Amino acid sequence: MVAFYASKNAELGFNPQPRIIKRFGLTSMRVYLSATNLAVWSKFKMWDPEMGGSGLGYPIQGVYNFGLQVAF
Repeated sequence: MVAFYASKNAELGFNPQPRIIKRFGLTSMRVYLSATNLAVWSKFKMWDPEMGGSGLGYPIQGVYNFGLQVAF
């Protein structure tokens, strides 16, 4: 079985400039998007290679999170 795991984890975050967040009475702010188990590409097409064994198990789920961290 040949599988290519493109990405297991990724996170993208953004911190606005301090002059912008001070308008809202904040000392810091971070907006982020994170993901786990993004994609798997494989030449084996009968089942997901991450299911393992005979392919009769449950597949691994992708998880996506969006967050906002603020400090006053």
